[in-house]
Amino acid sequence: MILNGCEFPDDRAYYIERTQMTWVRVDGDRLLIGLTDPAQTRAGKILHVRIKPAGTARERGKPIATVESGKWAGPVMAPVTGTVVAANGDVEQDPGLLNTDPYGRGWIVAMTASDPAEVGTLLRGEAALARFKEILAKDNIRCMRCQS
Repeated sequence: MILNGCEFPDDRAYYIERTQMTWVRVDGDRLLIGLTDPAQTRAGKILHVRIKPAGTARERGKPIATVESGKWAGPVMAPVTGTVVAANGDVEQDPGLLNTDPYGRGWIVAMTASDPAEVGTLLRGEAALARFKEILAKDNIRCMRCQS
């Protein structure tokens, strides 16, 4: 679905807490995690990404990466408690992938969840879209993809 030019693939779950907006896609026994379209738009052109290495355990809401753009620097929070099993080296080498392909090659980490039931607490479908609709309206966000 698309709202205000922002894409929201329906095969994802979403972690939406305050200004944190990440997506989660189940990939076998691991979870791929990345920034949503509104998150990359809000950040602007992303210049640097530092990702926690494989083996790093993280509680939900703790940083799994740090993103820096020309107008913002901040953490990307873990949407679930678990362990980082892979960092996307392509994103570390080319941070612009977070802007140009946030739902594809721009994934940030792969994690395993300590409690798979926690994944079920993430927003999906209509519930996620309703929450994003509120945020997009409140913050006047219209998505666009920066070119790298």
